Formats: sequence, C-alpha cells, structure tokens
Amino acid sequence: MATLLTTIEDIKKYVAVNNSLKIESLKPYIIQADRKFLVPACSQELYDAFETAPTEGVRQKVYELLREASSHLAMFLYIPVGNVEINDHGIIVESGDQSKAAEWWQIRDLRRSFLDAGLGAIDDALKLMEANESLFTEWKGSDSYTMFMELFVKRTDTFNRWFNISNSRRTFLALRPYMLEAHHQYFVGKLGVETVATINFTTKPLSSLSTELAQGIPFQVMELMQASLVNYTVAMAIESGMFEITPSGIYQKLDDFPGQKTKTLDDVQINRLLSKKLSAGEEYFKKALTIIEKNTVEFPDYTSKESSQFIKPTGTKSIVSF
Repeated sequence: MATLLTTIEDIKKYVAVNNSLKIESLKPYIIQADRKFLVPACSQELYDAFETAPTEGVRQKVYELLREASSHLAMFLYIPVGNVEINDHGIIVESGDQSKAAEWWQIRDLRRSFLDAGLGAIDDALKLMEANESLFTEWKGSDSYTMFMELFVKRTDTFNRWFNISNSRRTFLALRPYMLEAHHQYFVGKLGVETVATINFTTKPLSSLSTELAQGIPFQVMELMQASLVNYTVAMAIESGMFEITPSGIYQKLDDFPGQKTKTLDDVQINRLLSKKLSAGEEYFKKALTIIEKNTVEFPDYTSKESSQFIKPTGTKSIVSF
C-alpha cells in the first residue's frame, strides 16, 4: 500500500525522533494510521490522488496537513510496541546504565499528545477542504464527503463554539453518534429532508453585512441549527454516562489513557445541566423555525407541521429522569 510517508525524513519533518529509528519500524503503523484515521476523513479517492504530491496552492497545504496527521498518528500507534522488545523469550523492557524505559504516565502523556496533534491536523485539513470544495473533486464525490455533510455541525471547532470540548477531535468523533441521533430525532421529521439539505449546504456570506439581508437568512438558520444540535447532543451525551462532565466542558472517558484525573460535576449539577441543555436546544430550534416560516422563498420545500413535543427533565433527584 502506497502511503503519504515513505522515508524517515518525511517523519522527521513533523515529529522529533531519534536518528536510530528506522522507517521499517514505523511502516506498519503508518499504514494502520492512514487506514483508521485519514482515509475515512479525506476519502480513499483523495488519498490515492495524493500519491502524486501537489506542489502548490491549497491542495499542497492539505497534503502537508495529512502527512503531519499521519506522522503523529503513526507514532501514537507505534509507542506501545516501541516501548518493548518482543522476541522468542517473550516481551522485554530494556534498561541500561545510561537509559531506562519511560514511566507509564510519560508514555500516556506522549501518546495523548500525538493523538491530539494528529487529529487536529485532520480537522485543519477538513476546514480547508470545506472552504475549497471545487479543488477536491475526489473528496466531494465520495462517501466521506456525504458523511461530512450529513450534519449541521461538521467540524470540531464548530461544536466547540457552542460547548467546550477543548477543540478535541477525538471527543467530537465520540459525540458524533449522539449528534446523528439528535439530528434525526428532533430535526429531520420536523423540517423535512429537502429543507435539511438546503440548510446543510448553506455557505457563509462574503460580507458580514449580508447576514442582515435576504442572502444571509439561510446562514442565520444554519447557526441556530448548529447551536440547537450541539445542546441536544450534550444532553444525550450526559444521559449516556460515557463522558466526563466537568465545570469546564465535556470529555470522553478513555480506557486507553489510565490515570486521568478530572473534577466532575455532582449529580445535582449534572441534572441541572441536562435540563439546561435540553431547554437551550429547544429554544434555538424554535428561533430557527420562526425564521424559516417567515422566509418561504429561501426555504421553498418547508411545510409547517404540528408543534414538536419537546421533552424536558422533571425536577427529581435522578440524573436522567424525565
């Protein structure tokens, strides 16, 4: 399999590694990283097209970001094995007078750093690709693009605007199933598939003044729908129990990074936050519907339906009781 990284010098451009590290040691993890992280995001079609490296413009910038992501994510996958020696006698950790194996918490922090850096580079690449779709026809015609455009909230930074996830793409990816569930539960039935598509393919007006005019109306709706989706998603994530809820935001519980210490909210605070997020999701959606119903020219496929039944938690001691 051809990869975006072919030599150890390619790796060194993005990651500081010892001269003794050979590309042969990293090659299996480069392949894994690209298959697991890069291809689902950028599409197999674009990945294959980058076998010939672009030399200028936005495509080159995206190419370099994907190579940066591949370098960091390959190191993330390599470290657990690179920290030991596997031979016929079993698994050995080497130690000498001049060096010793890293502590478990050092390995944990290093892996987390590589993972965040790699996923962050993918986010930056997607941001450029979204802003320059005409330059990435391979991606635009792929299943990866279809999934990317499926929801109102497409990128980590958009989610982080409405609720703090520390710009973590791994948290964003973990939240995506809840976004998809909220999208279908609250929006598709009420708006209709055609109106959802109209909103989804809205682009930001070139001038900030345009948001006050008719051509800015779909973008206003898009922002309100993004806010609504984020709040409904956070509520669902709280209910799932799969995330750490702290005063500063929401974080995925990670079994592969033991020893993490976070100050979580107590049950009363979580119950209050759940109620607040559901209410906020409802209010943002109502504001969006008001604009849609007043601007039928911009949303010709929308047909008003009966008011949705929004679910609000009751004031009980349970975290997720309704």
